[in-house]
Amino acid sequence: MKKLTIIFTLLIIGLTAQIGVGQTTNKDKETLIKIVRLLEEKPFDENAKKYREWGFLYVAETKDVSVKVCTDTIKPVMDKKFKYNTELMIHHSLAMAAFKLENPSKADDEAAAQLAGLESALKSYEAMIKEKPKAKFAALDELVEKRNKNELAAYIAANNCK
Repeated sequence: MKKLTIIFTLLIIGLTAQIGVGQTTNKDKETLIKIVRLLEEKPFDENAKKYREWGFLYVAETKDVSVKVCTDTIKPVMDKKFKYNTELMIHHSLAMAAFKLENPSKADDEAAAQLAGLESALKSYEAMIKEKPKAKFAALDELVEKRNKNELAAYIAANNCK
């Protein structure tokens, strides 16, 4: 899992170096938040791939927000056996960034950001299985169950990045 974190970090650094760190606008922030909300409801939207790419590049290039991907927390999302793991991993990161942009006073609260990112990814997952029931994945269903029992915050705390 640590290899994946390193690879993901290098990818972000590489993209940042390629495109340069630019100034962003409030419109960019609002766009990211709208993308996250849309993908929670319509993860297979005809423009979903384009939205994820834009959001990923925005988070990579902006100085306004940064995210920390905690592989222990999102292990089930990253499982290669889950067909849509890449979509949900990106969604998780975008949702953490959106949370921090919407809640600037909590921008340094990594546990809160991890929780918001995971909750958003689970919403997107649930929308996925409504549209494509074969997308169901037991490890994610377990996280949905934890969320439904109000145990997701404890799960985040137990697996928090240090």
